Amino acid sequence: MSSLNQPALSVVIVSYNCLGPLRDCLASFPAADYSPDFEIIVVDNNSEDGTPELVPKDYPEVRLVCNSTNRGFAAGCNQGILVSEGKYVLLLNPDTVVRERALRLTYEYMEHNPRVAAASCRVLRPDGSLDPSCKRDFPTPWNAVCRVAGLSRLFPRSRVFARYDTGYLNENTTQEVPLIDGCYMMIRRAAIDDIGLFDEQFFMYWEETDWCRRAHQRGWSIGYDPSGTIIHTKGETTRHYTFRMLYHFHRSFALYYRKHLGLWNPLFLMTYPLIWIRLAALCGWNLMRRDRRVSG
Repeated sequence: MSSLNQPALSVVIVSYNCLGPLRDCLASFPAADYSPDFEIIVVDNNSEDGTPELVPKDYPEVRLVCNSTNRGFAAGCNQGILVSEGKYVLLLNPDTVVRERALRLTYEYMEHNPRVAAASCRVLRPDGSLDPSCKRDFPTPWNAVCRVAGLSRLFPRSRVFARYDTGYLNENTTQEVPLIDGCYMMIRRAAIDDIGLFDEQFFMYWEETDWCRRAHQRGWSIGYDPSGTIIHTKGETTRHYTFRMLYHFHRSFALYYRKHLGLWNPLFLMTYPLIWIRLAALCGWNLMRRDRRVSG
């Protein structure tokens, strides 16, 4: 499966003040039928919840990289990738639980599909529903209009109105897809060498979208294999930082459009102010909800 000195798989987890979810994530590994020659690397972005002390104490087999500041998700992933040694690198969110044989099944899929740069498995929410982020299309102004107008919900299987969430693709079929989410993203080492690392201009959010787009531009494919499954308690690691996360999401959204459309592209000039208007509206809505909870 791998050379004598190279592990088959390196699991990289970027952590920031999410001790509880991280413990659940690490505890799920013994139940998973992973490749026997693998390593786990936790990159901690200056957590203040005891993560730097707990990991070496309770999980001595885990390699811990501690930052003195919060460098963000993309930079943390890059740190983990650079110190990893595996033939494949699995980027895994700390608020995930790996189900039995998930790593093994994705590994085998990658082994049988040499032109796939990165792949995801079936990602489920805690209620058992599919998280559509595990197989999505690239964002476009039209996709954004369909989501805001509710057309993607009215026509969830439409190739025209629900293209972003790819509801028209069978979730039970192994297939190539435009892009996958970074919560579970197994990347081929050879693809990293060809495509490069994540763009650290993205503090968090959209970095995997940018990377998948660059992969396609280099002639690689992105895969989705539903034979393996993980549970993703989406937002668990960011729910205490609502306004900060909203800012980073929209900042990275704007950065992605600027990078791939160009500063003077008419679509970018049209979309850019709408991104910040949406941010202001969401922040105002969250302030109103918070005030109601406090007054209630």
